[in-house]
Amino acid sequence: MKKLLFGGKNNFYKGNLHCHSNLSDGKLTPAELKEYYKSHGYSILAITDHEFLNNNSYLDDEDFLTITSSELAIKEFPEQSTLKNFNMKVCHLNVYAKEQDNVYNAFYNSVYDHYSSPEIRANLSKPEKDVERPYSTEGINNLIKIANDNGFFVAYNHPRWSLENYREYSGYEGLWGVEIYNSSVNHSGIYEYDINVHDDFLRDGKRLFITSGDDNHNHKDDSFGTFCMIEADKLEYSEVINSLLNGNFYVSNGPLIYEISVEDNKVTVNCSNAKKVSLSTFGRRSATVTAPEGEHVNEAVFELKDTDVYFRISVLDEFGCRADSQSYFLDTI
Repeated sequence: MKKLLFGGKNNFYKGNLHCHSNLSDGKLTPAELKEYYKSHGYSILAITDHEFLNNNSYLDDEDFLTITSSELAIKEFPEQSTLKNFNMKVCHLNVYAKEQDNVYNAFYNSVYDHYSSPEIRANLSKPEKDVERPYSTEGINNLIKIANDNGFFVAYNHPRWSLENYREYSGYEGLWGVEIYNSSVNHSGIYEYDINVHDDFLRDGKRLFITSGDDNHNHKDDSFGTFCMIEADKLEYSEVINSLLNGNFYVSNGPLIYEISVEDNKVTVNCSNAKKVSLSTFGRRSATVTAPEGEHVNEAVFELKDTDVYFRISVLDEFGCRADSQSYFLDTI
């Protein structure tokens, strides 16, 4: 019997899950960001301003939804700036609220808050004392746990820009997702479409999702470089959050994935015009369907083997842009 893994039944909403306004180090106001992204076909925006949460639901309408969120930093040297110490290791995390009105900054540390005004600080909902943020596996895991325990889910951002490698991130626990593409980082010259970090987590037994974001500050051409296409019944906060928590979305900087299904140990993929559609797995086994010269592929079928453990679909178009599905584990299909 055919099992639909993605697509085919719900609505698709285009979203940017990493973004900064002028409430931190961005150029545009939240309202300007909404209009900017809405005019380019986006329906969902997470304005992840640094170190404090804002409920931007006043911007929402029937065609647009904001996600309450923030970006947190943990640095080797908390008093130093990454704009001056280019060799310092850092860990950046996006926290997303499961409930839109949850603005409790359970992880707040004033040393990292360089942007909020005295008025904003005075009105922040936060613990009485700063939450310590030692740059260590234990310290980062504690911050992730605090976020999870207080109604948030957590994404691990741009690991290559952060100068972290397997030695650091392999110890992180409790993450919901890892950012495999970051438009701002890509525009700055560090290519950040890094699916390998995701595979490192999966092969260590940590089943987390891939995500992406523009990380736009709008001081340069750093918008509309990537998106998450989210499948949900309605453009409502609870529906979209449920889809994110269950991995009902994919990451792209161009191509579209319409449907992924499994039947009789075969995976069928339907997508927009592609030069290549590929299947990758836990191990070395992979497969690719390539379009003949001057043509394109819109459907690909791959055989699954019991030893694959999990598989992921990648779509590459004629412009070199790609889309990646979530990874599907055979023991859950």
